[in-house]
Amino acid sequence: MKKLLRVCTVLTLLFCSSLVLAQQIEVSGNVTSDGDATPLPGVNVAVKGTSSGTQTNENGRYTIRTNGGNTILVFSYIGYESQEITVGNRTSINVSLKDNNKMLNEVVVTALGISRPKKDLGYATQGVTSSEITQNRQTNLVNALQGKVAGVTITNTGGAPGQGARILIRGINSLDVSRDNQPLFVVDGILLDNSTSVGTTNSGASLRGMSNRAGDINPDDVESMNILKGGAATALYGLRGANGVVVITTKSGKAGAIRTNFSSTYGFENVNKIPETQDKYTIGFSGVYNPQDFFPSWGPTVEEARKIDPTHPEKLYNIYKDAFNTGSQWQNNLSFTGGNERLTFLTSIGHLRHEGVIPFTNFNRLSVRLNTNAKISDRFSIGSSLNFINSGGDRYNADRFNESLSYWSPRWDIRDYLNADGTYKTYGNGNPIYGAMTNKLRDNVNRLVGGLNFLYNPTSWLSLSYRAGLDTYSDNRLRTAPGPQGIAGERVLEDNALGFVYQYNSSFRAITSTFTASANKKFGANLNTTLRLGHDLYDRRIREFGAEGTELAVYNYFDLRNARTVVPSQNNEDYHLMGIFGELTLDWKDYLFLTLTGRNDQTSSLLAPNNSFFYPSASLSYIFSQQFKLPEVFSLGKFRASYAQIGKDAAPYSTITGYSPYTVLPSGTTGFTRGSLLGDPSLRPEFTDTFEAGVELGFLNNRLGLDFTYYNSLSKDQIIRVDVTSTTGYVNAAINSGSMRNRGIELILRATPIRTSKFNWDVNLNFSANRNRILSLREGLTEINYASQSGYANSTVTMRLVPGYAYGNLYGRSYQRYYATPAEANASPELDRSRPIVIGSNGFPVINTTQKILGNSQPDWIGGLNNTLRYGNFTFSALFDARVGQERYNQMANWFSAFGISKESENRNETIVFDGVLADGSRNTKPVWLGQGKGPDGVDYGIGFYRNVHRGSSENFVEDASWYRLRSASLSYALPTSLLKGKLIKNLSFSVTGNNLFLWTKYTGYDPETSSTNAGSNIDGFTGFTYPAVRSFLFTLNAGF
Repeated sequence: MKKLLRVCTVLTLLFCSSLVLAQQIEVSGNVTSDGDATPLPGVNVAVKGTSSGTQTNENGRYTIRTNGGNTILVFSYIGYESQEITVGNRTSINVSLKDNNKMLNEVVVTALGISRPKKDLGYATQGVTSSEITQNRQTNLVNALQGKVAGVTITNTGGAPGQGARILIRGINSLDVSRDNQPLFVVDGILLDNSTSVGTTNSGASLRGMSNRAGDINPDDVESMNILKGGAATALYGLRGANGVVVITTKSGKAGAIRTNFSSTYGFENVNKIPETQDKYTIGFSGVYNPQDFFPSWGPTVEEARKIDPTHPEKLYNIYKDAFNTGSQWQNNLSFTGGNERLTFLTSIGHLRHEGVIPFTNFNRLSVRLNTNAKISDRFSIGSSLNFINSGGDRYNADRFNESLSYWSPRWDIRDYLNADGTYKTYGNGNPIYGAMTNKLRDNVNRLVGGLNFLYNPTSWLSLSYRAGLDTYSDNRLRTAPGPQGIAGERVLEDNALGFVYQYNSSFRAITSTFTASANKKFGANLNTTLRLGHDLYDRRIREFGAEGTELAVYNYFDLRNARTVVPSQNNEDYHLMGIFGELTLDWKDYLFLTLTGRNDQTSSLLAPNNSFFYPSASLSYIFSQQFKLPEVFSLGKFRASYAQIGKDAAPYSTITGYSPYTVLPSGTTGFTRGSLLGDPSLRPEFTDTFEAGVELGFLNNRLGLDFTYYNSLSKDQIIRVDVTSTTGYVNAAINSGSMRNRGIELILRATPIRTSKFNWDVNLNFSANRNRILSLREGLTEINYASQSGYANSTVTMRLVPGYAYGNLYGRSYQRYYATPAEANASPELDRSRPIVIGSNGFPVINTTQKILGNSQPDWIGGLNNTLRYGNFTFSALFDARVGQERYNQMANWFSAFGISKESENRNETIVFDGVLADGSRNTKPVWLGQGKGPDGVDYGIGFYRNVHRGSSENFVEDASWYRLRSASLSYALPTSLLKGKLIKNLSFSVTGNNLFLWTKYTGYDPETSSTNAGSNIDGFTGFTYPAVRSFLFTLNAGF
């Protein structure tokens, strides 16, 4: 680490000492389209033969420093022909670029950081630019991709400050719920950990709402993101790229005088959707008013309660509005860039302060970056990057907050929770705001991501590159509750009854080392070849320690020595991976490209001979618009196809049976017992065979573009942890079990319907649909239960792996349906809602004793539509996002039914006849009362329909969670550069942005995008007691100096 810092420092000093040697002049001008004189924003303007360059602004204006004389400026833009102009003694150069009908000059960053023309690629890849990333001012880099990339599902697991986001590419690839299905993140060639740590088992430091580690990256530092989706695209990364790869390139220095850029964003946020609740009935049970009752809403009507208690408010409080604050966020970023033809640098500092909507929650992030590039000679160059991040804040368990909220009666003001002496004021049940104030978790993460890369070109046809990277961080957490103050009559929360202190400390360190040799050779006039051979190493070490101290002796003193009982926990993990790889690309006449790759990995998580395995790939790109003369309407015609095999190893230590610490309470004596996992020394790697085919078309001088992809993947020998009988002495076992298929389509449509000198309208549409099917499990297994979430009265919902059915199915009890024969009823495990409900002799629906498939958590399709309109110096953009055909289990609705909170329970005092049939198939005609106790007919209905029947059927709470939303909208204005000429400020712009502005959904709880699990989990079917999503409004100032 010290050596890395020294190198970066030396490079910066070399730059500062050499900057004064170059006598430069400033050249500026406008770049327009040759066809209609439209200003072109984002045109690359570079000094030929150097790394010095800039881009045109929103008005097509650029400014760059050069040495004048014979210096050549290169102007390049996607869809246009590049142009080279000698500067001479000019200070103003205006350029008009001609349309390039072939649309073949785009260069993208692919596997291992290799830049290749997109025309060469025989697989799907999609990029996102810097302006698209920062457009809606998302604080988590993953969320910046929402709705913008086909085949990519982003789940913002909640609206907590710093809360993690989940990303999946083309669905679930591994069936094991403990494995990460998220893609590999690579930043400037450095492998970046994106886990969401939940802490050790007994640390008490596991709360929903923790950060995913890719969220540490400051979005303002990112130049571009490229999404590699299929097996052929990620083959060179080996098993680490089995779930896809997100390649991130950060901003680099530009030659010229030192430029400064400052941006500041301030905004506020509120919960974007709250559940609808009944506002007619107050606290009590069975219609009897009791202001201290446990049940918040089974009492009489408000009018009846006021006759008994005149202090009762005229209207019930809306606690689902009152419990949440207006949150705020403040982002500030400052960067410096400069250099000369030999050395460039960029340094930046960014700070985020985020206050959450749940009271007393917050998150802070400080990011400092230094990137340098040095051209030592015409053949040798060095680059370095160094990023330090400090992040963390105060968090609270959203599950506990919302559960406490469901127990709280709206008869009482939820914000009135403290007595004058500072003690806790309660009204029958615990106050969630007081819980957030006293029972919280504070985390503090210090992270360093750094790398060095060397490039040497000994000849014109051979290049050698070496890259070393380090990703290391510490994560320290403290979770506390002060315990009782010892005041007479004091009432405390259940979690706070005795007080506790939980400490958790972890460290992560990953080292990557990659060497690549590339050779180019031309055979004859038509065949070009490129051969790459390489070797890489990956070494990861994780250390975790936790200690749980309960029953504090001294109030509000958080020291493990103050706890009566202390239980430690510890986890150590080491993992090593070594790979060798090769890639051969054949280019025939610049329109037919064949790429072949092979890689062999050797992993420490499997035992010989299964720890070393090889997998190949092949991809073909055929640009038929280059070979044949097509009608002028065509700008591009390309067909691509690929096949790849991808390997995947097991989680560390899955091949062995270890030992775990065991603590005997109350003595605290610690020993060791055999671990709960039964390891399998014969575990084999998983393999996935993928096929992909697509077509890319461009029309009307690139005003219209279409990209279509079909993919099909088959995963075999899935490594899964399955439950085993307790008589074995184990809880679960790691086995090779099962196969699964994913198939899908992706469609990208780009269009510029209007382009004039003053007005421009760009449209980007993406659509994707994925279908999966579990084909088989290990012999002897008919199903695997992998997740569940509780519900009252046996209404728990489970998720299972069953051959012949899709991943993500939700199983639960339902109302019984009428069938003519038992065989017909048992023909399918899926619930047929079109069939009549069976009504019992008591007049109420009958509930099945077995579980049925009630829905599936995976969407039928996802899509995004982005419109960008530019008029003069104004830019407006709007992003629409959709996820359709998915279901979620709403645990909150189950609780609402149990406690009389649900809107539908307002009919509790009505007499109805349920629509359905009796067991013999005849129509039900029996009227029943829905309320509690004795009804108008003199029958005792006990605890009533909603607590006795309704809450016991999971069918009522697995809801359609499809949604359409206006994900973001922004309006910006850039001050004309003519007004800033000769001023200290070179460019100045203002923008206002709204996120999550409108949501259309049938779902009754919080925003259905939220999840009851952490960002790193594969379980995505449960919602309810989650951290609610937020709607935000942000105001941004950008200034360049």
